[in-house]
Order: sequence, then structure tokens, then C-alpha cells
Amino acid sequence: MRRLEAAGRLEIALALALIAFISLAGCGYQSQLAGARPEPTADERSSSSVSTAERLSTSTRIAVLALRNDSPEPWLDRIVTDALRREFDIRGRFRFANDPKGADVVLRGRIGQLGTTSKSFSRFVAAVEYTLTLRLDLEVVLATGDIVRLDSGMLSESDVYLASPNIEVTRTNRLEVLRRLSDVLASRVADSIELIRRPIPEAGIGEGG
Repeated sequence: MRRLEAAGRLEIALALALIAFISLAGCGYQSQLAGARPEPTADERSSSSVSTAERLSTSTRIAVLALRNDSPEPWLDRIVTDALRREFDIRGRFRFANDPKGADVVLRGRIGQLGTTSKSFSRFVAAVEYTLTLRLDLEVVLATGDIVRLDSGMLSESDVYLASPNIEVTRTNRLEVLRRLSDVLASRVADSIELIRRPIPEAGIGEGG
């Protein structure tokens, strides 16, 4: 009889201990211990600092000057400049210089006249689609004082937007195309400057396919 009572008390004690353990785990003690991360070692901190220093030393300091807007489109200079800065920023190889005198390269130039031509017409001889062409005229000033004129053929791109009886809708469609064209040209400009800073080595005689 005493053995049965002792066995019963032992089972109750084990059950209470199990309930307490589950409660502690539910309160987050176990998850906090499992999710704890060890402090980085001195070697890891040193490696991180070196990689950051290397990235900064190999990056290009660039100054993007305000572009002259020769188009009739208001705020187009801001749209194009924002696209250029956004493109340089996402590439990670560029750092913006507040002072052009401290930059490795300075980008400057102008926005040319917009080209707008009718593309398609309705049965009432009203244009329903227009082709819009954005042209940039840009040059890069290097820290050495050399000036590199970017290819004008590369800095021209066209796209189509829809016209609408609603002037505001037509205006919105036109602005969306201008933003899209600005992004395309900004990517080309960044590609060109990367090649200027890190030109592709020419293949020697007998090399290449």
C-alpha cells in the first residue's frame, strides 16, 4: 500500500515538473536561448571593417550637376536627375560627392528638345498614340581635367503613350513615359561611366574568338 502511495506521489511530481517546463517554454525562455547569437569574434569584426574599407577605396566619387532643361516640359530636369542619382546609388560602385572639386567624375549637360510625333489615328483623324523621344547631351569631367563626351546616339530613346479626351489623363501618360525613358537613359549613362573608370582590357593579338 505504501509503495502504491509513493508511486502515485512520484507520478504527480513528474507531471507538475512537466507542466512547469512547458509553461517556461511558452513564456519565451526557450526561444530566447535558442535565438541567442554569439558575439562576433575580433577576426570577424576586423574582416567586416576591411571589406567596408575596400569597398570605399574602390568606389567612384561622383557629382551630378543640375541639368539644363532645353525642353518645354517643366520639372523634366528634376525627373532625369533623380533617375541618374537613383541608378548610381543602386549600383553600389558610386559615392556622391557634395563638392565637385572632390569628385572623381563630374556629370553635367543638358536635356534636349523633346520629339513628339503622331503614331496612330482614330477614324475621326485624331491622334490616339504619340511617340515621344527624350534626348540628353552629357559629358563627364574627370579628376585629371579631361572631358569625355558621351555618345549622343546612346542618349536618345523613344516610347509611345496614349492620348485621351481627358487632358489630365494624357498628361499623366506622357509623364509616365518620360520617367520610363529617364530610367533607361540613366542606366546607359551609368554603364558608360563604369567603362570610363574601369575600361574592358583589350584582347591581345591572337586572343579572343
